[in-house]
Amino acid sequence: MGQKILYTTSYDDIIESISEICNCSADHIRDYIQNSQPFKNTAIRDVRHKLFFNEIGINFDGHKEMYETIKFDTVVVSHLTTRITEPDTTDIYYLGKVLTERIDIRDFLASKGLYFKRSPQGLMLYYNEEVVDWNNFNSSIASRIKVRLRVNGSYMDNCINGFLFNHLFWEDGDVEHIRDCPEILSDICHVLRRNGIIKEWGALSKSYALGFLAEVKDIIFDEHTKFMTTKSKIYLIYKYVIYYLIQNYNGVWSPRFDNPKMRLYDNECVSKDKIIGFYEIKR
Repeated sequence: MGQKILYTTSYDDIIESISEICNCSADHIRDYIQNSQPFKNTAIRDVRHKLFFNEIGINFDGHKEMYETIKFDTVVVSHLTTRITEPDTTDIYYLGKVLTERIDIRDFLASKGLYFKRSPQGLMLYYNEEVVDWNNFNSSIASRIKVRLRVNGSYMDNCINGFLFNHLFWEDGDVEHIRDCPEILSDICHVLRRNGIIKEWGALSKSYALGFLAEVKDIIFDEHTKFMTTKSKIYLIYKYVIYYLIQNYNGVWSPRFDNPKMRLYDNECVSKDKIIGFYEIKR
């Protein structure tokens, strides 16, 4: 039996996926959505997924049978990336590998006298053959760089992030500002006073929305840290999906505030064969 995939790439794709996963009628799902009132001041935990399954015609006797009927293995994660090359030509890397192994940004930075090397202290930046000491810069941006590169710290930003729904996810307030340029690149250029590099990157690169497949067991919802088992994450995703379908149908779903963020575990890359598609986001 093949893996069951929840496609969150569009409103219609979600409905068709649930229909296939649960072996129920897509028309019943649409009827339920169209006959439902939009949520008002409703927490995700209060979305009634069991009622949804009953109303769309899924028959089950108890929670165990319900879970076996509605469970899926894999979900699509929507990811924002800014590149010179098309995004399906390489694996998706976490930050450490992006800066040292992704050819487009690595070579671009090298042409400006910037390159990175790994060390026990973190990811060290060399500028004109000299190590940049971020302690010499008294700014919040320099402090953020130190944290992300784990310079003299215990944490390094080494996870791949994304969103559950593809629908206008790049309008979320946490990523809207990095649509034209990776945050780490703009931060470094601001601190080094090389803002012309940011403009040049913007002229050479394009912004893309891409979708990749991730197994439910491998994703983390930072806003819901207690949901760590595959079963609990599947139920949480269904609650978000029900909320999205009803709110979107009624024109009140907000891509800036309602789209849950997800991430993979640290130091995990995504193979390019897991990328199911991409498109350019116009600037």
